[in-house]
Amino acid sequence: MEIPMSIKLISFPSCPYVQRSVMLLEKLGRVYEVEYIDLANPPEWFLDISPLGKVPVLQIDDTVLFESHVILEYLNEVAEVNYHPADPLEKARHRAMMEFGSAMLGSQWMTMAAKDEAGLAKHLGALQDLMKTLESSIEPAPFYAGAELHIIDFSFAPLLQRLEIVKRHFEPTLFDDFPKIEAWTQAITELDVLKTSAVPDLEERILLAMKNMDSYLFNRA
Repeated sequence: MEIPMSIKLISFPSCPYVQRSVMLLEKLGRVYEVEYIDLANPPEWFLDISPLGKVPVLQIDDTVLFESHVILEYLNEVAEVNYHPADPLEKARHRAMMEFGSAMLGSQWMTMAAKDEAGLAKHLGALQDLMKTLESSIEPAPFYAGAELHIIDFSFAPLLQRLEIVKRHFEPTLFDDFPKIEAWTQAITELDVLKTSAVPDLEERILLAMKNMDSYLFNRA
C-alpha cells in the first residue's frame, strides 16, 4: 500500500500536533496540502468532519482521520519506510512514550500560560517532573533511540521545539538536569523537516500568544 496522491491536513498555524505528520510527509518527500483555519471560530464544514472539534484532521478523498498519532501511524504504515522499531515490545514502548509526550505538551503549555509566580512554579515543577521521566527513557544520542529517526522523534519534535524556545527566552537553566533531552532537542531542532513543518513565523506567533494571554513567564522576561 502506498500513500495516496492527494493528502490534505487541516489545522491552525501554530498547532504542534499537525507538525508531527507534516515532518513525516516532508521526510518521505510527499506532496501534501495544509489548510489553516481559525479554531476559535471554525467553519461549519470543519465541525462536520471533526467529531471532537480538534485539529489536525487528515482528508483523503471522502475519508477523514482525526487525532494526531492516528494520522502519524497511518502515514507511517503506508510509506515505503517503517519508522517504528522492528521489535514489537520496543515499538509498544515507543507508542506509550508518545502518549506521555502529548501529556508533556499540555504541561509545557500550562507553564507558558501561567498567570502568576505561584502558577509558574506549580506548572514548571510539574513539567520538570515529566522531564525526569523522559530523560531516564532516552537511549544514546542524537535521537530518542540512537542514530536513526523513529516515529517517536516526529511525535516529540514540536514539544522539544517549544521547550527550546522557553529555554532561550525565559528559562536558561531548563535543560541543566536533562543532558539527554538537551542533546535530543539540539539534534531535532537542526532537522530541515522540522523547520519546514510549520509556518515561518511560528516562534513569533508563540511569543505573541504568550503576551496576549498575559503570561507571567513572558511578562517576567
